[in-house]
Amino acid sequence: MRLKAVVFDMGDTLLLTDRWDYDKSLRRLFRSLQRDNLVVSVLFEDFKKIYFEVRNKMYRETEQSLEEVDFRFRVVETLKEFNHTLNHDSVVVAKAVEGFVDAFIEDARVAEGGLSMLADLREQYKLGMVSNFAYAPGLRRALQGFRLAPFFDVIVISGEVGLRKPHQRIFEEALAALAVRASEAIFVGDSLKADIYGAKESGFQTVLVENIGLRKNPFAIPGELDPFPVQPDFTIPNLASLPEVLSAL
Repeated sequence: MRLKAVVFDMGDTLLLTDRWDYDKSLRRLFRSLQRDNLVVSVLFEDFKKIYFEVRNKMYRETEQSLEEVDFRFRVVETLKEFNHTLNHDSVVVAKAVEGFVDAFIEDARVAEGGLSMLADLREQYKLGMVSNFAYAPGLRRALQGFRLAPFFDVIVISGEVGLRKPHQRIFEEALAALAVRASEAIFVGDSLKADIYGAKESGFQTVLVENIGLRKNPFAIPGELDPFPVQPDFTIPNLASLPEVLSAL
C-alpha cells in the first residue's frame, strides 16, 4: 500500500537534547519558586534530591500504567516535602515550570537538516508528531520557537492525551487526525520501547534513529534506555538518512 504519512517522535529524533543541561533547567525552576517566597531557606542540592525522588517515583508508576502525569504535579509533590501546599494550576507553579522549559529550549537543537527535510517531505506526505512530553504548553512553545510546528498536520502530546507511548491510543489519535490507516504510515523515533514497539503494535512500519542525545543524558527517564525485544523495519544513524529509506518504499 502506498505510503501516505510520516509520523515522528520529537525528543532526540527531531529535537536533539545532547546539549541539554538538566541542572540549568531545574535551577531556573528552583529560583522562580524562591522569587515567589517558596523554598527560600532550602539549598538547591536538597531541592534537587527530593525532586528526583518524586520524579523517579512518578516515572516508575507511569511505566506500569502509561498514564501521563502533568509536569506541574511533579513540582507540587516536591513542594509538599518542604511544607508548601499549592494547586498544580497555580500561577506560581506555572511560572516555575515555564522557567524550566525556557532553559530546555536554550539548549535543545533541531537535528541537522531537519527543517529542509520536513519541507521536502511535506510536499509528498502528510506529517504528524507523537511525543511523550509531560507539559504540553511548553512543548508547543518549543515547536513554534524552533519553526517545527508549521510542518505538521497533527501534533499529539502525551500531556494532553493523558497517556504515554507506547500506549496504542496515542498513535491511533495521530492516525485518526491524519485520516490514514496504520498500513499507510511509517513512524520515526529513537526509543525501541516507546516508539518502535508502540508504533508496530499499532500497525505502523517503523524507523529507528540511533541518535546520541538521550544516551548522553545523565537524567534520562528510568528504563528509557533498556534493551527491548522489538525489531524496527529500518535503522538509520541519524535523521539525514531518512529520505533514502522513504524513497525506497
